Amino acid sequence: MNPNTKDINHINRRSFIRLSACAAVGTSSLFSTLFNLRQLNAATTETNGEADDYKAIVCIFLYGGNDANNLLVPTDQATYSLYAAGREQLALARESLLPLNALNSDGRSFGIHPSMTGCHELFNNGSLALVANVGTLLAPATLSDFRNRTAAIPDHLFSHSDQQVLWQTSVNENAAIDPTGWGGRIADLLHARHNDSSISMLVSLSGSNFFQVGDTLLPFRTDSRGSSTYDILNGWDQHATTRAEGFRSLLEKDYAHVMERAFADISNTAIKNADTFNAAIENASDFEMIPDSGLGNQLRMVAKLIQSRQALGQKRQVFFVATGGFDTHGPQLGAHAGLLGGLDSAIKGFHDALASIEAEDKVTSFTASDFGRTFDTNGRGSDHGWGSHHIVMGGAVKGQNIYGQFPDIQMGSDQDTGRGRWLPTTSVDQYGATMARWFGVPESELATVFPNIGNFGSSDLGFMNS
Repeated sequence: MNPNTKDINHINRRSFIRLSACAAVGTSSLFSTLFNLRQLNAATTETNGEADDYKAIVCIFLYGGNDANNLLVPTDQATYSLYAAGREQLALARESLLPLNALNSDGRSFGIHPSMTGCHELFNNGSLALVANVGTLLAPATLSDFRNRTAAIPDHLFSHSDQQVLWQTSVNENAAIDPTGWGGRIADLLHARHNDSSISMLVSLSGSNFFQVGDTLLPFRTDSRGSSTYDILNGWDQHATTRAEGFRSLLEKDYAHVMERAFADISNTAIKNADTFNAAIENASDFEMIPDSGLGNQLRMVAKLIQSRQALGQKRQVFFVATGGFDTHGPQLGAHAGLLGGLDSAIKGFHDALASIEAEDKVTSFTASDFGRTFDTNGRGSDHGWGSHHIVMGGAVKGQNIYGQFPDIQMGSDQDTGRGRWLPTTSVDQYGATMARWFGVPESELATVFPNIGNFGSSDLGFMNS
């Protein structure tokens, strides 16, 4: 393991708080309704958009650290030669790469991984963009900053657990700020302004995460089958109805003890929310264009919830879906092709599903991951890196462009922190802030959501239409 990697078992006080907050949601969204007690803290007199305006952000997290060096590949002869020399047996054949007709290539040419036929089509028709060399940064950084570990450099680079937290929170471990995620902070600001519902605007299809933990809201957790509550309410034997009625009657009692009363109140609200949730999606489309896969089934449920947004009283929603297996230390080429193929088919199917309900311009989806991977090879695969390339998709995206700065991929360059771990030139804060502005976060509130954004020259990468 790299010496800079923090022991995955190390948990400080801030990490413990985060983990506890995520775990508290449990199998039901018991605490998603607590925003009713505190939503006035987030409300302001400012309004954004019309009454029927709807927007959603979908975070697609690739657990393990995606090797984006083989997602976006230069194909002009000079730069491809550097790529082939640096990647050795990990290099993809130049003729296998799917050509990207980028509008802003400045004379350079690029291709996308041959498994990503759907994303290739979406890029070239203007529905998808790529953002180059994004990573966790606290301020713009140089190679000297990295070597001297200045304030711009986050703690515990190359550690899965720490970089997942930093990607999802934009809060360095020792920062004096609440341990919340930037998706959660967006929801804290916008929920009361836009949504008329007791169901949280944060919905996770992939269990606990840090991205959606807010001060006011926590995610409503569900899965591809719908929302569940207590097992006692879902039995099928001859006594099931009696048990369920008995449990509901216990929750309706007037308890004197404050903890008993709180448990009953929260449980009742959770059950009612689950019933509302399941009733709202009962008549949603099947979206058969989305593949029957782990990620595909998560995105199918997201599409159903978007289609059912009026029944749920939602005008803003933040979704979290995820897939794993991207820690490709080796053997990589075949495994990575399968992972990217699965990602591609799910993304393309989701796009087509949104188009079928005329919602593609209302939804922006983006990829995130622990980190990129080393440009060189360990002999079988690649190891933990830093800067990485990412996908942004949706009708509001200024597609068919590559944003950010593609790294100088010559080994030993000023962006090489060692083994082709690229020093990021675009921060997670800039990446997220560009979407948050489109979503309705006012300029004056961007620093509340992205605490490092003031350190960067621009908070808008330009890939979103206003």
